[in-house]
Formats: sequence, structure tokens, C-alpha cells
Amino acid sequence: MSNSMSRADLTWIQRLQICLDAAHGLKYLHDDVEPHRRILHRDVKSSNILLDENWKAKVSDFGLSKMGSANTQSTFLVTGVCGTIGYIDPDYLNTGFLTQKSDVYSLG
Repeated sequence: MSNSMSRADLTWIQRLQICLDAAHGLKYLHDDVEPHRRILHRDVKSSNILLDENWKAKVSDFGLSKMGSANTQSTFLVTGVCGTIGYIDPDYLNTGFLTQKSDVYSLG
């Protein structure tokens, strides 16, 4: 990192802003990519949230992502479960039904 601040120097406000940036990134993927499509990330975890030189968070690593229809209130895809253990939504793990709520669970 080009910034001389260490992780321990981040204020709670900066940490909260990083969380909000990541949440805004997911909202964009879920609601704003295309009028009738949404991207479900499937592997939201701390190592897939990158920080730029101004500590602005960006969602990254779309290798496991799926595109789904956004013309319903709750898009779901039936898929083989994948993602990182410890971050996978238990409902997705048990049913194979992937929803945008699965990404939100992983972010939390």
C-alpha cells in the first residue's frame, strides 16, 4: 500500500466507510449493472474487497459469479454450491438456491 497508515491506524469512521463502499458495490451488482440482469458474486469475503490508495473499497474476483434475471423481487438460481467455507450463506449451502441475500450474508 502506498499509504503509510497501518491497519491499526484506521478510525471506526474509516472502517465503516469501507463497509459502506463494499455494500454499495454489491447493490450495484444486484440492481444496477443492466436493467434486466443482476450479478450474484458467490464469493464475497474480506480478501475479495480491495482498497485503493484512498481506502475506497472495491468488490473484486468475479470468477465464481453468476448473472441472473432481475425482473423479479427475489432472483434465485439453482446452482452447485461454491464459495469459501465460513462465508457461504447457510440457506444457499442447504438448498442450492442462490439469491442476492446470499451475497449480503457473506458480506456480513
